[in-house]
Amino acid sequence: MKTESLLKKTDVYSKMSEGIFFSPFSLSIDDMEHLILVNFEKNPDKFYNIFELQQARDKNGEKRFLVIAYRKDGSTDVYHQNGFPFGSQSSILNDVSFYVRPMENAKFEVSADHLEVYFAFEDKTHREIKVKVKETNRLNKKPFFLLAPIGVVPKKPISLPVYSLYEMSFTKQKYSAIEIEIDKVKHEPDTFPLPIDCAKNYFTRYSAETFNVDLNKNFHGPLLPLKPGKNNSIENKGVNYELIDNDGHYEIKCLNAKNKKHQININFSPPIPDIICLRDEVIVDGNFIITIDKSTGSISGGYHLQRLKNEIELQLQPNKGWQPNEGRWILKILFLAVKVFKEWPKSYVWNAKIKLDETEQPIMESCWKRI
Repeated sequence: MKTESLLKKTDVYSKMSEGIFFSPFSLSIDDMEHLILVNFEKNPDKFYNIFELQQARDKNGEKRFLVIAYRKDGSTDVYHQNGFPFGSQSSILNDVSFYVRPMENAKFEVSADHLEVYFAFEDKTHREIKVKVKETNRLNKKPFFLLAPIGVVPKKPISLPVYSLYEMSFTKQKYSAIEIEIDKVKHEPDTFPLPIDCAKNYFTRYSAETFNVDLNKNFHGPLLPLKPGKNNSIENKGVNYELIDNDGHYEIKCLNAKNKKHQININFSPPIPDIICLRDEVIVDGNFIITIDKSTGSISGGYHLQRLKNEIELQLQPNKGWQPNEGRWILKILFLAVKVFKEWPKSYVWNAKIKLDETEQPIMESCWKRI
């Protein structure tokens, strides 16, 4: 069944399709489950001022832990258990060093009524570090969704990190006990100035459920042909494509990827055309929107595509940033006051060059940069 495209075939194509298409896009989902950030920037250590604990599952379903120790000089030290299933930690941090630590008694337990976090390790200067976070009486909390602003950190990104933090909460001062000890010196956790859930809070915040996706990791190599199945759709390398049949030319209307609970969707308007059949000097400009599930907000921007002889250029720029879908006025004020939450995607741009050889085998070189 053919579906009408927004692109006129005679305007963009110079030859008939062979019933295949090539995708320049990729989506990668990492294995993180929980995340907590403990800030002590007002009472810092001589090296560190923030700790971030991540819990993930390895291929055997076993818990694995990692601590990002943020340094006052802007660099980072990462301490992790052997076998931790890394995602893009090396690329989303600046000047990062990695160290294996056992962390045998690490804990990240969160339920409807309590939070209990513990980790301890020896840092690279042989100092003992211990952190405990315990929060009780969580029943009346109203967690929220946050697009993690981790994308503001890397100077040379290798992807667009669409990291979704579900069940996000600040720790209430009244019901929380936080201990930060470095080389037997105690440090006080930072507090948060706004009253979330009608209560005073620490700046320590956590996500009980994460869904982290890297869009279009930097790439250099051939693109492989894909042949759609029924209903103009196909799954390849964990990515599902919904296509438009434009008189035999398959155009990418939407792509998505999912884990057991969540799904990321990227929609294009007009659809991305059949790149190897484009006529010379054609230019297509359009828009895209990235959504996570149905109601958490969106990232949007524009795309630009152009063919000159045997080279195709494609650019994506999420220049409209993140638009949260949050009804609570206090969180609206937070997102408005702390502009980085909404605006960091605007600084990203993806450029791809796709060259066609004599056999029209597409070879793509693509990368993200900050502007």
